[in-house]
Amino acid sequence: MKKVVPLHDDLFDFIYQALPGYEKVGQRRILLGCWGSFQDPSVCDYNYSTMNDWGNAMYVTPGVVVDGQLVTTNLVDINLGIRILLGSSYYDDWENGETFVQTDPLGNPVDKRHPWNQTTIPRPQKREFDGKYTWVMSPRWYHEGEKSDKKYLALDTGGGPIARFWATALAGKVDIGYVKATGNSVKIYLPKTAMKPEVEFEWKVPRWSNAIERDRARTYFQAYAAACALYFAEQAMAELHAGNTKTWTEFKVPDEAIGCGFHEAVRGVLSHHVVIRQGKIANYHPYPPTPWNANPRDIYGTPGPYEDAVQNTPIFEENGPDNFKGIDIMRAVRSFDPCLPCGVHMYLGNGKVLETHHSPMFGMVK
Repeated sequence: MKKVVPLHDDLFDFIYQALPGYEKVGQRRILLGCWGSFQDPSVCDYNYSTMNDWGNAMYVTPGVVVDGQLVTTNLVDINLGIRILLGSSYYDDWENGETFVQTDPLGNPVDKRHPWNQTTIPRPQKREFDGKYTWVMSPRWYHEGEKSDKKYLALDTGGGPIARFWATALAGKVDIGYVKATGNSVKIYLPKTAMKPEVEFEWKVPRWSNAIERDRARTYFQAYAAACALYFAEQAMAELHAGNTKTWTEFKVPDEAIGCGFHEAVRGVLSHHVVIRQGKIANYHPYPPTPWNANPRDIYGTPGPYEDAVQNTPIFEENGPDNFKGIDIMRAVRSFDPCLPCGVHMYLGNGKVLETHHSPMFGMVK
């Protein structure tokens, strides 16, 4: 990582310089969600009543970032704000179905469109891009700070690292020596090793949420994870030497309960929502990164992150229609999820050139 981080920094900066306007590729409004990661075992008890406390003690701070501002780091608020909308999905509505959970364990009201109350009712049909066109539902986060039907925000994970960094940096809570959140950046300290001297990196809050910055954050987060892993290993050795070798806690499934779990998968947010009745699962819905990033237009016409990022993105590829690869489109989608470009299909109509914002990279005319 001591080599790769500066190498990638140089590469991404070069792309900005060589292709003016490339910051627009994959760019969308800054709407980021991070559910937090790397628990502090001295604080975390996985109890819903203390979820805000142990959530804010994570070494990756949970948070929702709207237009570059940190809206909340409270996991209870984050949980209660989740809404699952339809609009372009192959499902029937469950609005008139059973309400599994009316209030959370703290007495807060739970919306009918929260995953605790979701019922999956598939309705296969012909794909119509001006109607129903996907099996993915539309997760949204409800934000009172928005106007009318715009309160349902199409958060994205940015592939994971950019959302984690943005929330952690702005929260300014993490400081374990090897990593430190400053309020507008995250510093990463990697000590001297056998072949390399010590080094300090600093991820700074970028101007944009775009393809390049999502990719840049991935590299920095590898260094962040390595620094945290060193700290965790030191803490584990101290526990071991103190004779604290217990690695699990006995658990009995309750007869009646509701539960949720919040974490970060590699590509971003991962939550689980379960209702237990008579010791059995009565309702369960997980929400990993893919539905947050790959969802379609919702009932209010709001596009999901992929669609939003690709719409009006400039095309820098110089291949004509007969040999068009769609590299800029693929790069935008891949910045959210390296697995998904295989699912991107492009239709090349006759079209026409509206504007040209760059010159060919290779060759020169005298």
